[in-house]
Amino acid sequence: MEQFAVKPMITFGTGALAALEELPGERVLVITDGFLAKSGLLDKVLAHLKGRTVEIFDQVVPDPPIDLVAKGARALADFKPRTVVAFGGGSPMDCAKAMLLFGKKLGAPGEITFAAVPTTAGTGSEVTSFAVLTDPVRGIKYPLVDDKLLPDQAILDPALLAGVPPAVTADTGMDVLTHAAEAYVAKGASPYSDALAEKAFTLAWENLRPAWESKGESRARRQMLLASNLAGMAFNAAGLGLCHSLAHALGGKFHVPHGRLNALIFPHVLHFNAAGKEAAVKYGQLARLCGLAPNPRALAAGWNRLRAQLKLPDRLAACGVETRQLHAALDELTAAALGDLCIPTNPRSAPAEDVKALLKELA
Repeated sequence: MEQFAVKPMITFGTGALAALEELPGERVLVITDGFLAKSGLLDKVLAHLKGRTVEIFDQVVPDPPIDLVAKGARALADFKPRTVVAFGGGSPMDCAKAMLLFGKKLGAPGEITFAAVPTTAGTGSEVTSFAVLTDPVRGIKYPLVDDKLLPDQAILDPALLAGVPPAVTADTGMDVLTHAAEAYVAKGASPYSDALAEKAFTLAWENLRPAWESKGESRARRQMLLASNLAGMAFNAAGLGLCHSLAHALGGKFHVPHGRLNALIFPHVLHFNAAGKEAAVKYGQLARLCGLAPNPRALAAGWNRLRAQLKLPDRLAACGVETRQLHAALDELTAAALGDLCIPTNPRSAPAEDVKALLKELA
């Protein structure tokens, strides 16, 4: 017996921010980062929260560290909001989820409505029970997976993506493709997650480069926002895999943007997984849906072409990670990848020697 469920209520399209006005309670905590707080975008959110007592936690940084989450959880418990709004990309989303989880243990009210408003098309975090925290001292990323992390409402307004720089569009967009592709072949895949993954992948494949090339609001950016959301639902149900496990390990150690890592790692993991017949067939199906020859090799080649078009690196050396640094950290990185919560749903078992071999390929 299998089950499939989607919790968040999703409001999407032009003017979706108006849904903020329907959120309950008089006390609202908005969790975001310093850039968004000063960019003018936050004003669009606050305009729909007039008449409420609003507190803003704008200290989120990329790859939220554990000590920041602890500070935020204490602030949340002290403020006692009825509603929490996470506003931003993956980092504010992850930080908000963890703040809520731990804030309730510190005395925050048990009943808090959690709304997520993404400003990038990448993580899909607004519809997932995943969050990733960082221990900067040990250089390790810790994925949290708990249904308690799921937002109650996701609000997708494409106008918020108008000012996203091309480099961020590229990084986050490749993350969307990786989410969809990994979910499609994951051990937890089902007909429901497959439908979401197929749609997410083809939408992103068609629209990522136009979104990267466009300025301001565009149809391609709107489609990427939807693709990100669909991919999030897909991997939340099916799981991810070895590509994300390696990206978490490398990102925690060398602080390379997550989507950029996925973009260069995925073709290597694709070839590894394609040694299994079922994964090979499904990679071929994705290739066919994108107008490519229906086999894994064609999908990997198309991926590499797209990555080059987006001016993303194809080796860790181009990300500032020297070969000697990588080799010196092989044991540490392998242990981190094998201990990652994303690896159990990879379609093919990955012994330590195979993980090390894949890491060496990335140098």
